[in-house]
Amino acid sequence: MSTSVRDLPAWTHGYTKLRDRIESFPAPGLMRSVNEDGTDIELLGYWPQNPWQIASDVNRLMLLGARNEKAAQTLTDAGWHHEATLYLLAGQPEELEQVVKLADTSVLFEAPMDHYDVVEVADFDRPVARGRMHMGENYALISDPDLFSPADPETARRAILANFALAAYQHGLPWLLLVASEENASKLATGWSKATPIEVMMRTSA
Repeated sequence: MSTSVRDLPAWTHGYTKLRDRIESFPAPGLMRSVNEDGTDIELLGYWPQNPWQIASDVNRLMLLGARNEKAAQTLTDAGWHHEATLYLLAGQPEELEQVVKLADTSVLFEAPMDHYDVVEVADFDRPVARGRMHMGENYALISDPDLFSPADPETARRAILANFALAAYQHGLPWLLLVASEENASKLATGWSKATPIEVMMRTSA
């Protein structure tokens, strides 16, 4: 895969850890990652400016930054299709919501893991929301919380994000980053701004 070399931002390494993936670097500016069992091969990098070839075992692309229409057409012609658009959101922890009141029947749990911290909201002892946060040198990175049919999805999601904002603030980290779906990114809360689009492309099955 031939591209104009552009170093990947530090948060991309945290993003692989959040998803329990193993990373390697087949070329400058490109990150290859797989599940812990070696399956689900993904390639992450900025949109290329030059023609490219992708190894046949790669099944997902994560393309950062402004869309390159010429490269997108080349990918389409090669059997790739648009799957989703994500956004990297950025906020300063002190400017973000840090406390959300939950229902009396709900409780929030925290658990440190090897590469990230986990926060879970339970209602009547049933998990209804869960999120992960990885702390880097000068940032904390979170992904969209997973929701398990909570009675109040928005409050459960806000509670997870607020807990992480407070933790990032207490650790003195200047930035909290969130990889969000297009839908959630369109409902920006106070303090968040869009930093980078991320286009997800999948190889079309034969």
